[in-house]
Amino acid sequence: MTAREAVRVYFPCTGLGRQRRGFETFTRSCAAALRGEPGLEITVFGGGGPDSRPDERTVPNAPRDGLTARAVGALTRRDPYFVEQATFFAAFLPRLVAAPPDVVYFADLSLGNACWHWRRISGQRFRLLFYNGGATTMPFTRCDLVQQVSPEHFDSALARGERADHQVLLPHGVDVAEDYTPPTSAQRAAARQELGIAPGRPLLLSVGMLDAQVKRMDYVIREVASLGAARPHLLLAGAMSRQTPEILVLAREMLGANDFTARTLSRAEMALAYRAADAFTLASLREGFGLAMLEALAAGLPCIVHDTPNTRYLCGPHAERADLRTSGALAVRLAVAFAERGDPQAMRARHEWVRSRFSWGALRDRYAELLRACAAGRRPEWA
Repeated sequence: MTAREAVRVYFPCTGLGRQRRGFETFTRSCAAALRGEPGLEITVFGGGGPDSRPDERTVPNAPRDGLTARAVGALTRRDPYFVEQATFFAAFLPRLVAAPPDVVYFADLSLGNACWHWRRISGQRFRLLFYNGGATTMPFTRCDLVQQVSPEHFDSALARGERADHQVLLPHGVDVAEDYTPPTSAQRAAARQELGIAPGRPLLLSVGMLDAQVKRMDYVIREVASLGAARPHLLLAGAMSRQTPEILVLAREMLGANDFTARTLSRAEMALAYRAADAFTLASLREGFGLAMLEALAAGLPCIVHDTPNTRYLCGPHAERADLRTSGALAVRLAVAFAERGDPQAMRARHEWVRSRFSWGALRDRYAELLRACAAGRRPEWA
């Protein structure tokens, strides 16, 4: 098969190179998993920035965090993220025309809408495949196929009237090692030292945007503080937000400057964090998917999460689930989680749960068939 006989897939992601959301993680890991797959020609388009990679094509745009996007957004009464997507599309359009793809695989909604309008006006025939990693409830009218990553979101879409034959259920793939050996105490201690976290207390990890509205880091802080002298050291790992200064003030007031760490970590540092931690929690009440939960389970960590259909699907019997809207719910279960730390049998079982269900090794063939099917205007054979 020659290169052009292959299905040409464009993966545009406006924040790639600057942002560290699930969208960016998915774009990179999915493209990496599928590169070399016979019959697929994959090109990743990112927004540029310090985290850009040589194998990604940079598309000029006005970043959502920049002055231009904020100013234009204020003038047009649009969110800066919309401005980022609109300016990205303007520079992406010549790529669509010069080398038309078979499939545009997107997660940024406004970018996808712009591609749909262009296709309608121009008569180009590429297909639009929407990765609904953010669990949007917007009508799925401007794409050809929707990938739902959780049964909860698939069922929710059906309940609001979306067509079943317009959607497929395929979870986010996760980079998971085939073989797993639980880290030793010495290895965990070395990882803590490399992250600059003092030894002594157990280490509780929470991963996500450092905010109160979505990831509810304020709730985590209060629950940890309620444990008094027996509390663990808290590591909050995630991107900064407008609420982060308030989160940091709360943590200093309730935990003290020496008993918490809040940082934005690189992927290499995140691997250290998962190795160093004794337990993991995610207090968000709703997730588009919940990649951090799977990464924590794959690292063998005891996990405490809010009880939803999505967390039941992702974690199965391998996480403590509770109503984390309730004061004291997390604190009670932390004692259980720390009692389970270091149990090699339980750690291997958690890793195997993720590896067998959500690893790229388990999902790669289904992703490849999804792209081929979408290009041909049909649902994949496994759907």
